[in-house]
Amino acid sequence: MKRCHPGSIRDAAARSVERPDPGRPERQNRKEAEVDPIELLMTEHRLIERALDAMDAWITTLSPESEADDKEELARFVSFIRGFADAYHHGKEEDILFVAMVDHGFPREVGPIPVMLREHDMGRSLVGVLDGLAKQPATWSEQDRETLARTVREFSALLRQHIQKEDQILYPMADTRLPEPVKEEMSRRFQAFEEQQSSSGEHQRLHTLADALIKAHTP
Repeated sequence: MKRCHPGSIRDAAARSVERPDPGRPERQNRKEAEVDPIELLMTEHRLIERALDAMDAWITTLSPESEADDKEELARFVSFIRGFADAYHHGKEEDILFVAMVDHGFPREVGPIPVMLREHDMGRSLVGVLDGLAKQPATWSEQDRETLARTVREFSALLRQHIQKEDQILYPMADTRLPEPVKEEMSRRFQAFEEQQSSSGEHQRLHTLADALIKAHTP
């Protein structure tokens, strides 16, 4: 695979046109009940950012005396990240949005899509480290605590930069270049996904978990 340099995304942004106003005619002509895929993904980004704020604040409060509670709270952050940020949010991107983009001319091997996919995998690796620490039976050593703090900071920085690239570059490119019928089909698939998550109770569980973490740890 040809390696994508960070500048490739910036170059792609320079070639792309400015994202149209959300109120443009073709969007106004959609049924009000339809899900706008790009707007939904960006709304999910805001919740993820608030959860990252909570995790960044939480990591500064740890102490050896509260380790049992800290492991439990770390497990709750991991559950939200894996359930919402990855399976729920990245799942829609990888299975619906990115597929549609590749099918309509965006390259699979170079450019923004492989960069985003690689960053998804990087995030999963970091969350794997956090999950291992949450499940560790032995008392955290000083090295474990240093690994925890470093991994949380690295994951938070990675995901925040990733979100910025998608909001400012990838999503506007998709919104501009994908034909309206393709976006309407994406809307239907997003709606079906949302309905399935709601009927299973997973949507409510993840939002309730996020609200609890944010309330507990955001100043």
